[in-house]
Amino acid sequence: MKTNIVLIGFMGAGKTEVGRILAKNYGFNFIDADSLIEKREEMTISEIFSKKGEKYFRDLETEILKELAFLKKQKRGTDLKSVPFLLSAGGGMPAFNDNMNLLKNIGTVLYLKADPAVIYERIKSETHRPVLGGEGFTPASIAAKLSEREKFYEKADIIIYTDCLTQHAAAEEISIFLNLKDN
Repeated sequence: MKTNIVLIGFMGAGKTEVGRILAKNYGFNFIDADSLIEKREEMTISEIFSKKGEKYFRDLETEILKELAFLKKQKRGTDLKSVPFLLSAGGGMPAFNDNMNLLKNIGTVLYLKADPAVIYERIKSETHRPVLGGEGFTPASIAAKLSEREKFYEKADIIIYTDCLTQHAAAEEISIFLNLKDN
């Protein structure tokens, strides 16, 4: 197995929460790509989309991936270099700027897959999702956006179906697939 783990999938698939569980249980540094971008830019993802546009945001995602790919190549230095990391990628990250190849170079890529109706139920009360916004936030709009991204997501090394899994169960399934040992 590659040392790093990358979780991809649509918003609401469980990337962040499953990633946190795995990182805690198996000693990975946890990196949430969206949170990292928000800290660097000192604004929310929605604000970045609104003030600077989606292209600017997508270019930031690629920049982060290039930094992580470079980090992977380094031998020693920061604590991220000495301990493997788990990256929770943004939902659209694999679909832009050849990012899927960068993700696969960083680590083992797992696609957390969920049905559009399940995704809708998980995120229907959230208002911070810039790609869907307020008016296009329906099961049909989720299905349409998911179908655009599916061809990228399916390039993952492993697909985990999360529809009927709790976050802990999804983390357990991943640990079995990757033969992870407790911390």
